[in-house]
Amino acid sequence: MEKICALLLSSLTLISTAACSAGNSNVSSSSTAPNITESSQSTVSDTSDSSKTTSSDSSETTVDDSKITADDENAKKAMKEIINDFAFEGVIYAAKNGKPVASYAKGTLENGEEITLNTPMPLGSVSKQFCAAAILLLQERGKLSINDTLDKYFPEYKDGKKITLKNLLSMRSGITDILTDQIADVNKTDEENTASIKKWVFENDLRFEPDEMFEYANANYTLLGNIVEQVSGKKYIDFLRENFFEPLGMEHTGSIGELPSSPKWANGISYKKVDTQPGLTKGAGDLISTGADMTLWMEALYNGKTISKESYKQMTSNYSPQENYGFGFYIDTGGNPWHGGLIGIYSAYDYINQDNGFTLFVSCNNLDPFKTVTMASRLHTELT
Repeated sequence: MEKICALLLSSLTLISTAACSAGNSNVSSSSTAPNITESSQSTVSDTSDSSKTTSSDSSETTVDDSKITADDENAKKAMKEIINDFAFEGVIYAAKNGKPVASYAKGTLENGEEITLNTPMPLGSVSKQFCAAAILLLQERGKLSINDTLDKYFPEYKDGKKITLKNLLSMRSGITDILTDQIADVNKTDEENTASIKKWVFENDLRFEPDEMFEYANANYTLLGNIVEQVSGKKYIDFLRENFFEPLGMEHTGSIGELPSSPKWANGISYKKVDTQPGLTKGAGDLISTGADMTLWMEALYNGKTISKESYKQMTSNYSPQENYGFGFYIDTGGNPWHGGLIGIYSAYDYINQDNGFTLFVSCNNLDPFKTVTMASRLHTELT
């Protein structure tokens, strides 16, 4: 049985500082970065062809100057150097107050199609911020509270009275993460797979008492995605589309679960390279998007156009100072949110500098996630 594809980067704090100085408001070096290999605490695995991922010292990639756009020559020169250092293939999209200031696109998709700035690519755990925003939007509408305990939504869960939605959002629940190779059969419907995941999570003991410490676990966001559905009465992806994607004009953003039946908006992405079993990545790592769409999202998010500014403040507060995590975002030393993601052969990264309106999105299919985030950290240092 295939295992779930990698959804996340458990913590990427240390590697970001390798390329950046603290004076540029980059990620704090105070926390420890766990391995991103499969363990009892993570769901990182890869069902794809690992030969696609390359290291910067082995690739023959040559930077094409014509594919780099930037507002000034110094920025363009810096981008060329960074892209070359990492032999990067994928999409880079930087903006200031929603307007593009620098971009790059190069490479090929699984079917040989060229990667362009308009190519939607999987986000992995960058998707979590959408789930967090959905919960906060429902709170604004009086439909739930982040202080609700889980027994309200999962009365069958033996530890439900101990754990709040806030604990799930901030990765401080103590819930054991999902290892789908320990679930009997996940090749079923969304509802059946979700039920299997919940059963597995609810039968396992907590790893620690809620709010005692931080531990990254995809299961937190799997449960949150299910709560969005319970409270809204809509499918999770439909709730995101109606409340976020359509109002913002994000026409090239959707769910990996839609790829097998509706691949037109993500041409070239083969669902054979990304696990699209229904329900397995919902809430935790299920989305595909473009640089332009992600720019619309980030600009709207920090300007209070999707959720209120008070909700955004909750989302980007640091609830675990050693690990620097908010709700669906890591928080850098300048208080700026970012996140990395990995699923199948795809890694992604987004970053918001809320002080100057700078946003950055990176997605690729030829680098491991550590290299992607390190490269992206260098980019936002040079471009801001």
